[in-house]
Amino acid sequence: MANNLKRNQTPVPSSDTFILTLSKAYEGTPVLPNAKCEFSYNWDFDRNMGLAYLTSINGTKVDITLHPLGILGMLGFMSNIEPTTVEIDGKKIVIFRVIMDIYLRNNERVAAIMFNEDGSCTETTENWDSNAASGLIK
Repeated sequence: MANNLKRNQTPVPSSDTFILTLSKAYEGTPVLPNAKCEFSYNWDFDRNMGLAYLTSINGTKVDITLHPLGILGMLGFMSNIEPTTVEIDGKKIVIFRVIMDIYLRNNERVAAIMFNEDGSCTETTENWDSNAASGLIK
């Protein structure tokens, strides 16, 4: 994999749980504006391995596993699921793909969720870098 950093070479902790808000409509009509997404991850910097999870959206448990992408300079994770229907805030929604990245240089965290059966709506954190991520959400 691409991230051969040891734990003491980055400000990123080896595990954490945190909430990111998807406040930006990147593509399509928003399905869940300002969704509060709880993520967690565990990363072994010595073995360069780990997983992340989308635990909940707006307090509703979803438990979606995100697998490492091996992108240089970040802990990048993406789901590998079929379109999945969940009920959030009394509304049935379809989650197509989930992406969460943590930049190793500064511990900045970004996320995106593609919604609908075809991924036609993408909502992201405000700090989402569309140039770096464009290949992952098409």
